[in-house]
Amino acid sequence: MNETTDPNSHILLLGIIAFYWALLSTWGQTQPRQCNDKAKRDDAPTGQRNDSDERRASADTLLDGIRKIDPDFDVAAFLAGAKTAYETILRAYADSDIQALKRLVGPEVLDAFELAISERRDRKETLLLTFIGTSEAKIVDTLDEDGTTEIVVRYVSELVSVTRSVNNEILAGDPEQIVEVIDKWTFASETQSTKRNWMLIATSGE
Repeated sequence: MNETTDPNSHILLLGIIAFYWALLSTWGQTQPRQCNDKAKRDDAPTGQRNDSDERRASADTLLDGIRKIDPDFDVAAFLAGAKTAYETILRAYADSDIQALKRLVGPEVLDAFELAISERRDRKETLLLTFIGTSEAKIVDTLDEDGTTEIVVRYVSELVSVTRSVNNEILAGDPEQIVEVIDKWTFASETQSTKRNWMLIATSGE
């Protein structure tokens, strides 16, 4: 997807579950903007910090500004919520569940999703998605300005997606193939909000 949207560039998902929405509603921390860095894995000599230490230090640096505003910001809890949000939004998109998307995404992203869903309906196509799982979700960028906190999360996930015609012919995808998808999603919340309500405001893909 490009900077604000292109939901068709990564085929997205299946039905929203009430449990997911309840979990998202209590996701009481922060959400992302976008950035693109793959961790480099070089052998580290004995006595030097390893890649895991470097990634942790990098994440801590990114979050310094947020922690000045919210000292209790919990990275693990935020990323758990971000992973749930990722799967839930993808499922809602694949299911053409506009009402669910309205609760989870900002206006620009919603407009792009609605357009893609409308075009899919006009073509009488069906998107079937099986979400295998998310192997990675990490914070890669943060921003706090104009009363809004943004956090960018990079996801690496696996899924099976198939687009079928009205005659059930396969137009895209492969029901027998698991595809790796890499996305960066930006979530935003009002900085001074006592109960953070994170919304997806931008997407991009690698």
